[in-house]
Amino acid sequence: MPLVRLLYFSKASRDMSLADLSSILETARNNNQEQDICGMLCYEQRFFLQCLEGERAEVNELYLDIADDPRHDEITIIDYSEIPATEFSAWQMGYAGSSAEFNQLVADMGQQSFSPDKLSPDHALKFLRHMAGQQQEI
Repeated sequence: MPLVRLLYFSKASRDMSLADLSSILETARNNNQEQDICGMLCYEQRFFLQCLEGERAEVNELYLDIADDPRHDEITIIDYSEIPATEFSAWQMGYAGSSAEFNQLVADMGQQSFSPDKLSPDHALKFLRHMAGQQQEI
């Protein structure tokens, strides 16, 4: 089975609390472990930016479930490609949110505020790679 990487961003339907994010991550981590899916999630200013990696059928099915989640809308796939290996395999679902490092990276990418809708697929992936090294415990 080929491995794929799916990158998408979406807009939260409301402000997410720490409890909301914790619930999302707990569910993702449990489900992703069973499906052998890994990835990285960033949340800031009501934007989600997420990468999912794994076998095509599992990633596709998970994405359809995510797309049905009422906690967000305006879901946009920015990249979907076959990959030789996963990059985020250390986490069923890594997470990074607002921090000095996060805000500096946003500024380094020429943005005033976190706007994943203005990132190219390459920049979005670079952002997630960088933030994977700045994990936050939730």
